[in-house]
Amino acid sequence: MIDSLLSWRPETWVEHLLLYLIPGTLMVGYLLVSTWLEKPSDFAKGLMKIMGKEETLLDRLKEAGVYGIALVCVLAGWPGFMIWFIKEKRDAAVQQKFYDAPDFNCLPEHLVAIVNPLDAEIASYIIDPLASVPALPFGHLNKGWVNFLTDMTDDRDEMWSFYVPKGSKCGKHRFAATTDIRGYARVRNGKVLGEFITESD
Repeated sequence: MIDSLLSWRPETWVEHLLLYLIPGTLMVGYLLVSTWLEKPSDFAKGLMKIMGKEETLLDRLKEAGVYGIALVCVLAGWPGFMIWFIKEKRDAAVQQKFYDAPDFNCLPEHLVAIVNPLDAEIASYIIDPLASVPALPFGHLNKGWVNFLTDMTDDRDEMWSFYVPKGSKCGKHRFAATTDIRGYARVRNGKVLGEFITESD
């Protein structure tokens, strides 16, 4: 039976049409299942009823008509819908990756120079005669500094100083910096993976 199916070739125009409609039928089935899974829960329906937004019979008929037309279009023009579907999935994945990425003030164009962590610590000591600032690298910011160094576990990681001038576009959403921002960044292969801000006023 399997051999006969593999050797089968459409001969009539009806068989060609049926063969063409198979992927469209699968897409229609996928859309129907997705729509069913995304339908409002009983709780949501109850809320809509309380708010006076319960669906009427006319609304359901209109919705059924729209879905019917849409499914017929998918069934007949599935190649175009397949291209659109793949493009939408790829765009959604790129957008999700963008929003999942850490939001740093420092961008690659703000990097100034590679810095040795020991040199950064030596330059950061503050001598306070009143002892109001801890005698540690970066004083009150020492805990953040230690956490920043702890993340530098990869041999490819480099520490760079950075400077973001006031008014520059910075951060993932490219907001304008309201002050000058200075600090150190953890960089790997030219990509900023972490930052430690030492000055932002």
